[in-house]
Amino acid sequence: MATIKLSDFIHSNTAQILDEWEKFAKEIPADRHLKQSALRDHAGGMLRAIAADLEQPQTAVEQAQKSKGRAPRNAMQTQAALHGAARVSEGFSVNDAVSEFRALRASVLRLWADANPIAPQSFSDELIRFSEAIDQAMTESLARHSSDKERYASLFDTLLSSSPDLHCIFDVDGRLIYANRSFAKLHGMSINQVIGKNFFDLFPALGAGLRPALQQVIDDKATHRDEIAYTAAPGKEVTYDYLFVPVVSDEGKVKAIAGTAHDVTERKASEEQIRRSANFDSLTGLPNRGLFRDRLEREVKHSARTGLPLALLFIDLDGFKEVNDRLGHDAGDQLLRETAQRISSCVRGTDTVARVGGDEFTVILTEVNKTAHVEILAQQILEELSKPFTILQKDVYISGSIGITFFPQDATTPEHLIRNADQAMYVAKKAGRNRFSFFTIGMRNVAWARLKVIDALRHALPLHQLSVYYQPIIDLSTGRIVKAEALLRWHHPQNGLVLPGEFIALAEETGLIGEIGEWVLEQAVARAREWSALLGAPLQISVNKSPVEFMSKAPLKHWDTQLAALDLAWNSISVEITEGVLLNDSPRVREKLSNLQQAGVQLAIDDFGTGYSSMSYLRKFKVDFLKIDQSFVQDMTTNSDSRIVAETIIVMAHKLGLKVIAEGVETAEQRDWLTTAGCDYAQGYFFSKPLSSQDFETLLHTMGAAQYRHLE
Repeated sequence: MATIKLSDFIHSNTAQILDEWEKFAKEIPADRHLKQSALRDHAGGMLRAIAADLEQPQTAVEQAQKSKGRAPRNAMQTQAALHGAARVSEGFSVNDAVSEFRALRASVLRLWADANPIAPQSFSDELIRFSEAIDQAMTESLARHSSDKERYASLFDTLLSSSPDLHCIFDVDGRLIYANRSFAKLHGMSINQVIGKNFFDLFPALGAGLRPALQQVIDDKATHRDEIAYTAAPGKEVTYDYLFVPVVSDEGKVKAIAGTAHDVTERKASEEQIRRSANFDSLTGLPNRGLFRDRLEREVKHSARTGLPLALLFIDLDGFKEVNDRLGHDAGDQLLRETAQRISSCVRGTDTVARVGGDEFTVILTEVNKTAHVEILAQQILEELSKPFTILQKDVYISGSIGITFFPQDATTPEHLIRNADQAMYVAKKAGRNRFSFFTIGMRNVAWARLKVIDALRHALPLHQLSVYYQPIIDLSTGRIVKAEALLRWHHPQNGLVLPGEFIALAEETGLIGEIGEWVLEQAVARAREWSALLGAPLQISVNKSPVEFMSKAPLKHWDTQLAALDLAWNSISVEITEGVLLNDSPRVREKLSNLQQAGVQLAIDDFGTGYSSMSYLRKFKVDFLKIDQSFVQDMTTNSDSRIVAETIIVMAHKLGLKVIAEGVETAEQRDWLTTAGCDYAQGYFFSKPLSSQDFETLLHTMGAAQYRHLE
């Protein structure tokens, strides 16, 4: 029978040897989560390296060194070292690695013995060399396994020791086996002082919260993660995100627990800040509109379950805008903060006060037993709001209009409750302010009618239902028409002629005022050009501009280029604004006024004497005209105070280089008094009612440049 060298046998029968080897090593992958194919590849590589070593000639000295595990490094030893390093990274224990080599030795020897039942003496030498090679490879692998494991342990310990997170390992009784520097420092100890102490003795206040969690980790052999607050020092509360991981033995028992905790105090604070920004008003600290709606929805569901009604109050401040315009936004902000405090002081801790708009607040009253209680509370809020506010060392007065609705009496959904309360508030405001109003079904009908008007107004301009009327303005020194005021009219298809007082406020609320205001100005510019050409002399047309147009973010048109393109005479247009626009004095308002004036548009203050204007504002904004409010004009012949006010305005305006226009002149006596007082211009029904553009043009044709006389 032919004999075969062991190295050749290994090369020829590698697959069979590995099949046999797998039977010995089949338990290893189950514990280490390594595929059987990967283990087979590793064993095959080691087998080939051993066969290659057997093929190399070996001196007696080399054999002696190898038997002591100190042979010079060769390919087999390099492969073995790589094997040991890989087993560390894969989580193999020393026993696992030794088992691989034992299985490899047994597999080779069994198959070779089966192939050579009667082996010659020379085979014993090969067996000795094979055993030495296996032993050398195992020694090299275990040495690398041990050194790498120690190195990784050292690196791991260094990493944990330098980590700001808390790391520890303790047994099932709570005795600390390991702790890093941060853990020890938290307790003012060294690492050696901490080791051996009981975990719960170090955290006595956390025992009630952590013991059940730790027991669950032990019972379920599963990780547990949560957050917990810990008072690290008096007045210093820290929040930790912690994780407990069971350390399970080969027998399947939890022998220890590894814990780690990360300080998330700053992150939680940031999250809370983000949450507050999303849910709370930054100015007052009250819930904002979004959180209010969430709470209302929650309270409606709660009320439906308990059967106890809830009330919703909608509060709108009266006079806030005037204070904000007169004293500025900082004063307005202070007023809103104090208002929020006063409203909150009137309600229970279980109720919700929210700021849902600029000067709008809501109150959710839960578990309301009697309507009378809500009425008393509403009256208390009104009384608090009517008390003076000290803003910028000045006493400021406002009031409130409150709408009240009930669940489920008036509505069963949050949306309808909000709508009802808003409608009731609107009724309270219309009734004279500083009062409250309970929602009624009739209010809903009024609100629907109001919505219909708004919807019709949206279509009024594209459907050509809007028109501009013009009221002549007379030069009192000559009696001639030198100006006209453009006045908007709405020809409603069902309601007929609608005056501005009935729809301008709605246009401002809905944002339509910007588009409508620009259209009116365009019409006025066109008429000024036509009628100036007709008269052969400039005829200025004044246009009313809403404060909303100046305070909104939407830009005005570039009227400088528009007017230049029309070749319109300088100062052919004037814009009338209220005193509140000047008092607002925001960058946006200043920019828009400046743009108009640079385009050659003059500036008039409408209803002068009824607001809070300062002389400095008249100079600052380069105002051209003051218009005396018609309330002073109509009373001047019978009321000495009105005469004094009117005369003061005229004298003051002339001192400042301004012209004066009197509104609402209805009698010859009023005209004569104004003329004597030195008033420059006048308008009113005594001279002419507002006329359509066609009728106004006819009037210009009729009168020409002749002196204007009252038409009987």
